[in-house]
Amino acid sequence: MKHISAIFNLLALVCFSSCQSYESSGTPVQNVVLDLDLDQKLFLSEIADSIEIIPLEQTDESDIRLVWRLVPYKDRYYFFNGISGCNLLVFDRQGNFLYRLDKRGQGPGEYTELNDIAIDKKRDELLLLTAQHGIYRYDLDGNFIDRIRISPSYGVYLVADSMGSIYQTVYSNVNNPNTLVYITETDSSYFAPVSKDDFYRLNDYAHSNFFDSHNGNVYYSAPYCDSIFKLTNGIKEPFLYINYNGKNFPTKEVFTEERDYRAISREMGNYKDRFRTDTYRISDNFLYVSAMEGNALDVMALHSFKTGKTLSGHRLIDDVFFPNNTYIFKDFNTPRAVEDGWLLWFVRPSWLLRGYNTYKKNVSPEKWEAFCKRHPKMVEVCSQLDEESNPVLFRIKVKDF
Repeated sequence: MKHISAIFNLLALVCFSSCQSYESSGTPVQNVVLDLDLDQKLFLSEIADSIEIIPLEQTDESDIRLVWRLVPYKDRYYFFNGISGCNLLVFDRQGNFLYRLDKRGQGPGEYTELNDIAIDKKRDELLLLTAQHGIYRYDLDGNFIDRIRISPSYGVYLVADSMGSIYQTVYSNVNNPNTLVYITETDSSYFAPVSKDDFYRLNDYAHSNFFDSHNGNVYYSAPYCDSIFKLTNGIKEPFLYINYNGKNFPTKEVFTEERDYRAISREMGNYKDRFRTDTYRISDNFLYVSAMEGNALDVMALHSFKTGKTLSGHRLIDDVFFPNNTYIFKDFNTPRAVEDGWLLWFVRPSWLLRGYNTYKKNVSPEKWEAFCKRHPKMVEVCSQLDEESNPVLFRIKVKDF
């Protein structure tokens, strides 16, 4: 690997400046105002133009407990299974299990810990970000190709653009505050430092909202940061600012070098009605955001780029299949990906079974027969579920709103 000089690092400090409000910086950018109401309910019919129900085949090797990352690509779904898991599960678009990639070990193509996955669409390659040994390349069938070595090597999150360039984040230290790594298509790597006042927040609160990719472009945001940047050839450009209408979480005030992050965690409940961005996903027509209120109450929001309208709620009410079946949004049970205007959302079997059994019990035989004819796929899936089944993938075509 080739590494650039300290001169580039100084320039990169300007290009990769810390999280800030675009309004205060004076930089032209799209300002998306999300006026979230914690008491608001989100109805399934409000957001769904159509819904595909995909049961995920369950075998001894394909048991899903927590999906950390979902990457849809061509005719497959690639799942990074679990926060501390070391395996990747691959399904086809019908939910049939194809293979499990689990290469824990010390030999060629093996790793001790896996932190993230991505797809290099230019080369049709699967990228696995290991904790301490760089990025491993495999073909889409799970065969090892080679390894990209990075130093410092402790990788956290990973994404690739349509040109074969790769971005990853790394843990760092106060003396070497590098967090964002740009890897060119020729595998040269460039490190970008962050400002010292952001260092502790970046390391202690790093989570899933770092990267997104859409139409071959790559987007980046630091933890709890509402400013989203577009990454092009290693350069970070302002793209979008999530404005919670005066209720943004005060990151600059809360995260300082002098404060212990464990104490800050205990104080999160003091910031009631202040919102922290957890996850964002970008589509042509809408922005999807999962946010956390001060007491870690999750809120899901969809913002239309066409109309400026926002749909949001802490709970989802099913008014399409099982009336009044309520889904409470919590960490890791909100939609995990967006693809061509579709939300990809893992639904817990317990929620479906509760709605299915309650509705079947309380309606007349005639109404149940009509429901079975109207929603045969839902009936087929629910009749085969139990509490220990894999989650069901809802593929929701988002309405124009």
